[in-house]
Amino acid sequence: MNRLSKILLALLAALLVTQAGFSLQWPIAHDEAPLFYEAFLMRAEGRVPYRDIFDFQMPGSFAAYYALGRLSGFDDLCIRILDLSILAALLLITFFAMRRFGKTPALAAALLFGLKYLQGGPSMSLQRDYLLLIFLALALWIGMQADDLTHKRRLSLGILFGLATVIKPHAALGLLPFLLFDISSLIQRRSMNLVNAAMHSLVPASIGFVIPVGIMIAWLAATNALTPFLDIIVHYLPLYAQINGQMEVTVGVGRMSFLLSQAVRLGGSGLWLIPALLGVYLNQNKQTYLLASLALCYAIYPAISGQFFPYHYIPFVYFIVLLAALTLTSSSAMRFSFYVLLFVILVNVRPSPTFIRQIEGKPIATSTDRAGEIALYLEKHLEEGDTVQPLDWTGGALLAMLQTRAHIATPYVFDFYFYHHVSDPYIQSIRADFMAELQEARPRFIVEVTAIDKPWVTGPDTSREFPELKNFLNANYSIEIQKNDYVIYERK
Repeated sequence: MNRLSKILLALLAALLVTQAGFSLQWPIAHDEAPLFYEAFLMRAEGRVPYRDIFDFQMPGSFAAYYALGRLSGFDDLCIRILDLSILAALLLITFFAMRRFGKTPALAAALLFGLKYLQGGPSMSLQRDYLLLIFLALALWIGMQADDLTHKRRLSLGILFGLATVIKPHAALGLLPFLLFDISSLIQRRSMNLVNAAMHSLVPASIGFVIPVGIMIAWLAATNALTPFLDIIVHYLPLYAQINGQMEVTVGVGRMSFLLSQAVRLGGSGLWLIPALLGVYLNQNKQTYLLASLALCYAIYPAISGQFFPYHYIPFVYFIVLLAALTLTSSSAMRFSFYVLLFVILVNVRPSPTFIRQIEGKPIATSTDRAGEIALYLEKHLEEGDTVQPLDWTGGALLAMLQTRAHIATPYVFDFYFYHHVSDPYIQSIRADFMAELQEARPRFIVEVTAIDKPWVTGPDTSREFPELKNFLNANYSIEIQKNDYVIYERK
């Protein structure tokens, strides 16, 4: 059976390396385009998020993409190399964190997660939920090293979860199991009472957690971005939180029904529970229970945002795959557990559709074709000092502007904000502010993507009408290119 495990791991490694090689040809896609374009604006124009760029992403996301943009020069190939470098580092950390269970499950855990990540294709690449995973993996490595945590390790855990939190706030959920297990250990091993044990554990972890969060707040305050950041958090985020994974506005009973129905699906990864539970049964110790607790936390994690996009399940998939790999640790139950894991792998681990298209010699199907057309037009017609205003989200206009290094006219990088909760005073106010900015900037070109993959928000109090914008375009712009999925306007 050990021989079969080695053969399986060799095949998984070969598939991982092959897909990784093909992924070097993947273009910037989906959320990468707007995030890298915002990073370009920060780099080239000195724009500050929230003050000069209207977006609700957390400061850590801007910092991460700014660093990636600087390192890659916003080049597609360099970005892919950075992506694979991060993946390699993550898998190496995972191997060392899991090595206490044995080399075989440690290697299986690393390979399986690498394959699940690449399975998502270009749209999964460098998602924020993936970027924060490097901090969670480091935290796991620290937590796995010894039964008792030192003050230094508690401080380190706090810093790592603080760094994850400034990318996605609900990533902080994972700190709870570490603290609870630590407090329990202090009570049992050192005979501390609950209060003393809690203080012993919480104080250094809290200090560590506050460090990156405090740096973030200080930076926002120093750049005069703290007030607009809080304004977005208080007034816009509650509205955005009502949009579900199908880009529909849901409220009240309908929203609760949606949350419950989606939460139990576990993003389509529920089959991993079978080998994961078997792994827990075969390895009943503190470290295994810690992994199980982390998997539970990150199963809850997508429900907090209430949108259940596939990338929201990246942390859950990571920890459930690690648990599943533990089925390879027991020699007595090796045959049964091996075949259970093999079955789940055959059903759940597949090459990405993009990889399949590459193997078949077909073009990669993304909105980059549209982006290429828009980029060609802008490259031919843009002159020094010209600005462009995108009316888009992830439909290709921002990728075209990144490729041509086009400068934006207003702080509004996306336009989907204007089409949901349209009767809300806050949405009305940003509509008015956008029109004022647009009238003052009078960009040379306006690029509007009308395709369904933009995407559009539907449901109560949504609209695709913006009369003030339409009147402004009719009065001041002529249509230069009109296709089924996008329109390019030029100032008269």
